Amino acid sequence: MARQLVTARIKPERACFLVGLPKSTWHYRPKRRQDGELRRHIRELALLHPRRGYRFIHALLLQEGHHLNRKKVRRIW
Repeated sequence: MARQLVTARIKPERACFLVGLPKSTWHYRPKRRQDGELRRHIRELALLHPRRGYRFIHALLLQEGHHLNRKKVRRIW
């Protein structure tokens, strides 16, 4: 809705105000994730241990020397 107002020559800040969005929502640019290598490695471990879950995979990653949070492994899982 805000995009339509901007194309109708209304300033983005005013359009966000009229729609009820924060201005930061209009200016937000998502960051690309840099975890492609980690995803590939988790898939390899999952293929080696098909009956295990993300907690076991997290423990294997810790043993290999990766320092990451279990919640991140679960999100990727």
